[in-house]
Amino acid sequence: LLSANLGVRVVTIDWGSFDTHGDQASAMDPQITTLSRALAAFQNDLAVRGIEQRVITVVFTEFGRRVGENGSIGTDHGAGGPCFVMGSAVRGGLAAAHPSVTALMNGNLGVTTDFRTVWQSLIADWLGGDPARILPGAPFAGFSRPDGQTSLFK
Repeated sequence: LLSANLGVRVVTIDWGSFDTHGDQASAMDPQITTLSRALAAFQNDLAVRGIEQRVITVVFTEFGRRVGENGSIGTDHGAGGPCFVMGSAVRGGLAAAHPSVTALMNGNLGVTTDFRTVWQSLIADWLGGDPARILPGAPFAGFSRPDGQTSLFK
């Protein structure tokens, strides 16, 4: 699909079964391994095809996890879900301060980046669009990266 250069700008894939609440190490470790290998293979395939500069991958979850164990060797839904952006055009490293595991907010990690900031950057800096036309309340504060940069992209 990507090599055909059909003008596709966004492709989404929904991969479930991460919503575990018990025995998470044995349930999620194989999934994280599979996800890691799939993402590495995808990025390698993009490089082999010579299109890695044209494609970024965004991985996110619709919910975070609480920090404390829930009594069944797992964790329950919480705030501060992970999101990462990868690709040859992506500036590596953390895009925000790492949340503190000691300064919790009602058992949750403190959210250090509003997810709308990520979407704002993707829309404006990658797709060349106007975030204000898509995201209610935009523009949002930009990134405050530990490396001093303000963009997700090189």
